[in-house]
Amino acid sequence: MGKADIAVKNWLSDRERFADLFNGTVFGGKQVVLPEELEDLDRETDIIFTDKGGKERGVQRYRDLVKRWNHEILLAVLACEVQDKTHYAMPVRNMLQDSLTYTDQIRSLWKNRGYGRNSSDGKGQKEKGKGQGMTRHLSAEEYLSRFRKEDRICPVITLVLYYDVKKWDGAVELYDMFRLDASLKKEILIKDYLPNYKINLLDAGCVEDVSRFRTDLQQVFGMLKYRGEKEKLQRYMQENRDYFGQVDVETYQALGAFLHSGKKLKEVVDSGEEEQIDMCKALDDIYADGVRDEKFFIITRMIKEGISASVIRKCTEATDQEIEQARNEMRK
Repeated sequence: MGKADIAVKNWLSDRERFADLFNGTVFGGKQVVLPEELEDLDRETDIIFTDKGGKERGVQRYRDLVKRWNHEILLAVLACEVQDKTHYAMPVRNMLQDSLTYTDQIRSLWKNRGYGRNSSDGKGQKEKGKGQGMTRHLSAEEYLSRFRKEDRICPVITLVLYYDVKKWDGAVELYDMFRLDASLKKEILIKDYLPNYKINLLDAGCVEDVSRFRTDLQQVFGMLKYRGEKEKLQRYMQENRDYFGQVDVETYQALGAFLHSGKKLKEVVDSGEEEQIDMCKALDDIYADGVRDEKFFIITRMIKEGISASVIRKCTEATDQEIEQARNEMRK
């Protein structure tokens, strides 16, 4: 995960924002998920399985953000994957992540009830779990499944938060990834025997109704509509100056990631001088950084292609210092 993704992930890990993200996306703005009902979960999932040859193999995956939702009698797992670039295999990636989470739940249920992996037979194996009010023998089917007939697991809801400037142009469901004849897709065979898997995609720069969000997700998603239009972006920030005029460092880092700016952010954060930052004032610097980054990229590309310094100066208005700096970076 890059630094930009880490900044966004840290910002979204706040329980109020995380709850708001799901309320605004999944529940149409209704306050269904409450921050106090959320509990942090381990982002790492490790599954060990035995293949046909008897060899043990491990599968390890990391979630970007994952929390347990304890809502009255409903218990669910809420996860969010943060993407600053389109992932063309996202349906399969999410399907694997969700499957591992379900598998981990099944394994934990079995393990917490005291059933050993090396027990020789399910017949006569008694339940050892606490608080069940009774003990009983496991059936052969339950022992084979490592899952009792009355056991239940928690549903998993995964959101994909995408925040690149260009629109998502990848698959949004498993069917999009298949190479199938168009006529075959319409056949009942596909619908009934080939399960589909859709991703819950939220393109942060294309949220039509930002009023569904109650936290500062509303201001940030509103801001992202104007990326690439400096004057409109400045106007929007001025209209919402109560928020953008005094953001904390963590929010400032996330905003920089959303706007794809890094150098100025690093300077401000590393200095440690400000607890509250005026994003409106910083916007000009962020745009200037973007221009400098683009110019540096062009100079470097021209040097690689063997173009002379005089031509580079003429085409890019670069100084001798900028050209030499680009050469030094290339040598490193």
